[in-house]
Amino acid sequence: MGHLARLAAGAVALALSAGTASAQAWFGVPTPGPVSPPDQPTFHTGGAAYGPTPFHGRPKDDARGALSGAKLMADVHRIVDFSLESKAAGDLLYGRISGLPAEQKTVDWTVGKLKASGLKDAHAESYVSTAPLWLPVSFELRVLGDPAFGAGTSDVVLKSAMPIRNATVKPAAAEGPLVFVGRGSAAELANLDVKGKIAVVNVVPDDSLFAAREKGVARELEKRGAVGVINAVESPGNLLYYDNRYGCDAAPCFLVGGDDGAFLESVIGKAAKAGKQVRMKLALKAEERPNLTAWNGVATIPGKSKEVVIVNAHADAWFDGANDNADGLSVMLGLADYFAHRKQKPARTLVFMVSGGHHTAVGAAAFIKAHPEIIANTVLVMNLEHLAQINVTQAARLDPAGGGAGPTGQAQPGGYGSGVWTANTTESTKQAGAVNATPYVWELMGKASKNYGVVTSYEPTPSAPGDLGAYIRAGLPSVQLISSEVYYHSSGDTPSTISVPGLERAAAFYAGFIDDVAKAPRAKLKGPPPPPPAR
Repeated sequence: MGHLARLAAGAVALALSAGTASAQAWFGVPTPGPVSPPDQPTFHTGGAAYGPTPFHGRPKDDARGALSGAKLMADVHRIVDFSLESKAAGDLLYGRISGLPAEQKTVDWTVGKLKASGLKDAHAESYVSTAPLWLPVSFELRVLGDPAFGAGTSDVVLKSAMPIRNATVKPAAAEGPLVFVGRGSAAELANLDVKGKIAVVNVVPDDSLFAAREKGVARELEKRGAVGVINAVESPGNLLYYDNRYGCDAAPCFLVGGDDGAFLESVIGKAAKAGKQVRMKLALKAEERPNLTAWNGVATIPGKSKEVVIVNAHADAWFDGANDNADGLSVMLGLADYFAHRKQKPARTLVFMVSGGHHTAVGAAAFIKAHPEIIANTVLVMNLEHLAQINVTQAARLDPAGGGAGPTGQAQPGGYGSGVWTANTTESTKQAGAVNATPYVWELMGKASKNYGVVTSYEPTPSAPGDLGAYIRAGLPSVQLISSEVYYHSSGDTPSTISVPGLERAAAFYAGFIDDVAKAPRAKLKGPPPPPPAR
């Protein structure tokens, strides 16, 4: 069964994962269900889906298919399997987390693949994480039932709840009335009293959590006296999310997915209309693990010159991490295999760096410290990250106050639901970033869209979020294409959201980019960016 056919087969699962409620309980609002199954899409697709945009631009000398989408996708699945081992082991916050077994297994497996491609010096390098790892031990978000909300109303435990790191590992508990604060802007908070209450923030991803403006709102609410904060992500289905930028200092803070968030917004509104308040009880226990050992992987294809181009991709991930960053790591492996089997040596030495990551332990900084001789000869760093996720957007938001339609268009009494989400026929828009780099490098980045059909922002930007930070601080010319979708840092970042043609598009562009860089003298790569355009 093909990629789109599998998605179409799961389309029936797009009906809300909400449970059932009597016509009286919870003001008639259906109670939310479990976390959305990872093997079923949370966006709308069906038998009439057009399918992804194909790609036919792989290098002609790639007879072995090193850069073929099918081969790269097989590696995405294998990398995600390491996260699933973490989940099967019972980790509440699961994934390829730096300093834990799944990350080391991923790096070791990647090093083995690089050796199998002929990179004989491929090896793993350990380093000690400079910050302790915070992990939840136990937690619960319980919305307290009340007969005043209708006959048969009982407590509801939110299944998509995920606590966020705070400044303490002391057990935390809170109980209080819920107050909905919208997006938590100064205007919205001006006339709201949150003291002694549990605040619910409407987090609008604006492509992803990375771009959402609600970062930091939780701490502001805590300062104003909130005893806890629920960051409700406006997102498809009912997904787990994790991102420390939405945490508190000492109060317990959580992220919840779309269905749970819509339920809270709906019942808070209906209770207020009836002159009542909804109460919640939350509890959290966590631990810190200091001085954990994380791992990088390093391998080399010697070139005609000792000058170096670093190809970096991070191995760590929250949850499945298919787009963040199994797809980037798979493209790195494809490029290593492709260049290792070309007839001619590359013009410059290629160093492949499997980064231990940046979510909890900074692999690039450890690599730079361990290899000053490589850094001294480096002319450019390419970071492969978030390369091939399909583009999913909210086609319609349901009104939690009443009326509307469900994700597949069915009538939805009461208006409860996380909205209608749909995918288009290509991948999410990439930000083309180039830092410490000349106009020439910026021009080369433009080939991604012009020559390979990679959907990018119309202009490159002199910023590059993600794993490049340490390289940029070291003054190295650094480039990447990166997107950040609604599934960012969520349990929805699964292989079903990865575009196979998109993998091939990205791999073909970067192979061509390496060849283009080979033609340029070092002085043509590092320097100030072009002046900003007149607006």
